[in-house]
Amino acid sequence: MTLTAVLLVLVSAVTHAYWNYLLKRAGGSHVFVGLSKASEAVVYLPVFVATLWFTPPVTLGGVTLYIGVGTVMVLASYATLAAAYKHGDLSFAYPIARGGALLFLPALGWLFLHERVGPFGWAAIACILSGIVVMQLPRLAWAEVRAFFRHATGPATGFALLMAFLLAAGTIWDKISVRALPLFVYFYGYTAVAGACYLAYVTRAFGKPAVRAEWALHRRAATAVGVLNTVSYGLALIALRTGGSTYVVGLRQVSIAVGVLLGAKLLGETLSAPRRLGVALVLGGSFLMAWGR
Repeated sequence: MTLTAVLLVLVSAVTHAYWNYLLKRAGGSHVFVGLSKASEAVVYLPVFVATLWFTPPVTLGGVTLYIGVGTVMVLASYATLAAAYKHGDLSFAYPIARGGALLFLPALGWLFLHERVGPFGWAAIACILSGIVVMQLPRLAWAEVRAFFRHATGPATGFALLMAFLLAAGTIWDKISVRALPLFVYFYGYTAVAGACYLAYVTRAFGKPAVRAEWALHRRAATAVGVLNTVSYGLALIALRTGGSTYVVGLRQVSIAVGVLLGAKLLGETLSAPRRLGVALVLGGSFLMAWGR
């Protein structure tokens, strides 16, 4: 990774953490997420149209395939995460799903992109994954670590790891796609289609009155989350064009640490000893990712 790519990923991570804070502050319901996706598609539609207008048709070869596969992967990750939530808490399943992608990316990156992870990269992965585990502990004790791994043998973990694999595979597909297509055409295409599908699902599941009520209550927050999501992942995709997939995703995990700190500072969440140690490990791992680039 170049220094520019490192800086892009760091800004992406902070932006990602901030929109997650906005999501949590607004309640984080499925309806809110659906509205944020719809807002994202509407706000950036003029940019998408302008990009298509000025893009030579010859550069859009295979656009339907690239966007179609990207959409399927996003929707599949939503479905597996929802299945994980049915069997376990969000605070348990989501960090595993998010950080677990680092378990699969080195192999997938080597297999499909001929990427290699150096010693600093492996040490960074170990630090980041350890930090994610430590954050879940109620207190710093080996008994709690053993209890965590006993709990991690259930179906929630299986679905969370399946989502982690889909996220890793999606990252590889993203890198292949942004090398073949204009970046914004690809990202907006699958984001808009997946968002439309998700909004249709929540409208059917929760009803139009619930959707209208959520929009009346949180329209500004939903729009902000949608806008910041494109900024966050767009920057990550720019870095992914030239940076190693494992390094980009690993460095982006700094958003977990930033999210914990934002939660403590702005939402009054407890910053326990395990969380402090976990944040230190994640930040240390992110530093190693940047150093070993």
